[in-house]
Amino acid sequence: MIDIIRKNFQVAKVDDYVLDSMIASDKLIAFYRSHKWVVIGKEAVRRQHTLYHGEERRRIIYGNDFCMK
Repeated sequence: MIDIIRKNFQVAKVDDYVLDSMIASDKLIAFYRSHKWVVIGKEAVRRQHTLYHGEERRRIIYGNDFCMK
């Protein structure tokens, strides 16, 4: 569980998987990271995931790729 401070100054604990959505929805003032408080907007927080808009580079595997010859 991670200690947080909400925008209404309430202190709470949340599961780590909830933290990203709370940061993204601008509901937090700060959260406690291992040894110190991290203030949102003043210090580095978790990176926001963005969609990749480039050309698909992963190889598509078809069933016949696995056939023994």
